[in-house]
Amino acid sequence: MIRERHDCRACHRVGLVEILNLGDQPPANAYLASVDQPEQRYPLSLRLCEACGMVQLGHVVDPDLLFRDYSFRTSSSAHMVEHFSKLMCELADSIPHHGLVVEIGANDGVALSSITDRVRVLGVDPAGIPTEVPMIAELFTTRLAEKIERNYGNADAIVACNVLGHVDDLDDLLAGVANLLQPHGVFVFEVPYLGEFLDRSEWDTIYHEHLSYFSVRPLLILLSRHGLRLERVDLQEVHGGSIRCRATKGTGNSEVVAKWQTAREHWRHFRDVETYDVLESSVVFDRQRITKTLEKLKSDGRRVIGYGAAAKSTVRLNVCGIGPDLLQMIVDATPEKIGRFVPGTHQRIVSPESVDLTDYDVVLILPANHEAEITAKIRSVGFRGALLRP
Repeated sequence: MIRERHDCRACHRVGLVEILNLGDQPPANAYLASVDQPEQRYPLSLRLCEACGMVQLGHVVDPDLLFRDYSFRTSSSAHMVEHFSKLMCELADSIPHHGLVVEIGANDGVALSSITDRVRVLGVDPAGIPTEVPMIAELFTTRLAEKIERNYGNADAIVACNVLGHVDDLDDLLAGVANLLQPHGVFVFEVPYLGEFLDRSEWDTIYHEHLSYFSVRPLLILLSRHGLRLERVDLQEVHGGSIRCRATKGTGNSEVVAKWQTAREHWRHFRDVETYDVLESSVVFDRQRITKTLEKLKSDGRRVIGYGAAAKSTVRLNVCGIGPDLLQMIVDATPEKIGRFVPGTHQRIVSPESVDLTDYDVVLILPANHEAEITAKIRSVGFRGALLRP
């Protein structure tokens, strides 16, 4: 069910150093059918490999438990749909007509659906969400890559956005990618970037599904071990600040990536334990700030409702100890979440259509990375009250 990991999943050095401990927490996406439903809690601690700078969780929860009832849907966010569809269209322009694009972690298939008239597509996702594109409902492994190669041929492009951070055995995944790619194929992936994670103190992105927090140096080590060459790294705004990486088969790496990027990370001391002291300070400050604010609003008789039942919302509510007494309900448009309850803190999740936001004085926007999109939705229905940000 859960095991502790002592070696780095990037360089395999033994001896990880704990840099933040959030205690025992429920899986962030394990939404409850009722408040009486039994819940499991697991250790949630962040650790650093001082050898390569990889930041990672110290404990690994069985992925079948975390992803068998995965409730996130890419299509629920217009911003994410636009972002990933644009990426797919750019890829489709660069590969042969009717070439094969494989997406790992394809979710509800909305990104692949934007290019079905131009190339062959195949999604891989263990959640088994019904889609209109061909989908294999499994975890991507070397064994599955061999099966795909036999049945579909080699891939001209493999895409994995916000996937690598969720995988414990990265060697198995990358070996499968390398084997499945055409000789001149391209592997494009996005991962939340450690630099943005630190700059924005995004401690609420620490949850059991999110095993790794990447900088460029560990990625170079991982990719090169499987004969993949990192050619380009571009910063993206999604998921609180991510990097989009482009890799191909080959040895060596782009000089700009290998020298300039790693030198910048060395200058920022990503391998020094002291660099991460800011995280614990942020947790303490945010916990006091948001709890006192909600307590004051309650004592003043103000009506408050939450918006956005994301994984990071679960983390923030649980770490800050915010229960239904301070925040009774959370609005979310994801069909699979509506009518359920937040893990650990038990707020009821309701649809946007079921509540009149103008009846409330304050809306607490929980997922900061969707703040602009949520704000637009709230204002579009006539809400003129105060917006509270976590």
